[in-house]
Amino acid sequence: MAVPRMFIVAGPPGAGKSSFFELSGVADHVFNADDRAAELNAGSYENIPTAVRATVNREFEEFVHVNIRAGTSFALETTLRSTITFEQAKLAKKNGFHVFMFYVALDTVEHHIERVMRRAARGGHSASESTLRRIHASSLGNLPAALNPDRSGIDIVQIYDNSQAENRPRLVLEARRGRIVGLADSFPEWLQHALGWTRGDLDLRRQEAMRRFGAKE
Repeated sequence: MAVPRMFIVAGPPGAGKSSFFELSGVADHVFNADDRAAELNAGSYENIPTAVRATVNREFEEFVHVNIRAGTSFALETTLRSTITFEQAKLAKKNGFHVFMFYVALDTVEHHIERVMRRAARGGHSASESTLRRIHASSLGNLPAALNPDRSGIDIVQIYDNSQAENRPRLVLEARRGRIVGLADSFPEWLQHALGWTRGDLDLRRQEAMRRFGAKE
């Protein structure tokens, strides 16, 4: 019998999560909170009432628990502004799931805000600049914990840099069960800062990843 899987697509607003990591491409059961909120708001992503957001949050939580109880693979999208995703992942893992995270971000918070504003001009979902900055900081602040399966419940983490708008997101870090197995040669400063690594830390982890790859060969 196939092992059920939980897929998490994460990153700050404006990172390109929905554009490049479409949930329906990885699982049959999916939940996108922004899309669901717009659906309950007469199809509009603008001025979504607090009551609608509260309803969506309850539906989101129920979606996760229903699929875990049923043992069915599912995918969700999140900004990772809080650690509730880790609690959900640990529950899924406890119930026999393999958990994967795809995290995507840009080089600066200003670029995130810029992309969200452009999206809003086309009728997409938005938020105030102060809110976007707060979510961005919280998301990156929670990212290091995702690499620790004991804290996050996540088996495999892939982190992508989407700073070049004309190109597809670039895989810059991959970790499996808490061990970093791949690092891009051109490692983004935003990620190095988010992880709290010095240049020496980066070099050491790259050497360790190369030794692991060599051992597999």
